[in-house]
Amino acid sequence: MENKNFGLTQADFDRLVVDLKRNDTFFFEQVFTKQFEETIVYLKRENRADHEDAYDATMDALIAFRLRFVQGKLSYGNLRFLFTKMASQMYLKSKRSKVQTVDNNLLVNEETVETENREMSPEFNKAWQKLGAGCKDVLTKYYYGKMKLLEIADELSKSPATVRKQKERCIKKMKELISVEI
Repeated sequence: MENKNFGLTQADFDRLVVDLKRNDTFFFEQVFTKQFEETIVYLKRENRADHEDAYDATMDALIAFRLRFVQGKLSYGNLRFLFTKMASQMYLKSKRSKVQTVDNNLLVNEETVETENREMSPEFNKAWQKLGAGCKDVLTKYYYGKMKLLEIADELSKSPATVRKQKERCIKKMKELISVEI
């Protein structure tokens, strides 16, 4: 059980909590220095994280872990697993937010292209007329109806991934048609 708790006994754990509440971090630093490196290695191995991302996620987990100690939210148990799990979740959360940021940037670019296309009315209108009904439906719901892809997928009884891919293909097709018209 001690290995699951960074080698701490129940008495050591209680001392750690008391020390942290007094803002004495010496013992905490001694215990977690070894675990910190192990967790970075774990994130790099299991999630193929680069060193900087693994370090950041582990540091964020360490800060959150310390806060939970001080707040009395942690009890003696499988602390090693909990810490590693927290670091993994923080890493994955940071990756999701980076992907979401990239998706949002693409969305802004697509909306800009769409606005520019509307301003190029003759070319846009000719390309729009040549676009298939399915593409018109998805693009109209997405851009003009401001529907989320998940909502469109539900309405069309398709998976969100299928609708996302269809939207991408439709945008690509629209761009091709516009470039032919120009």
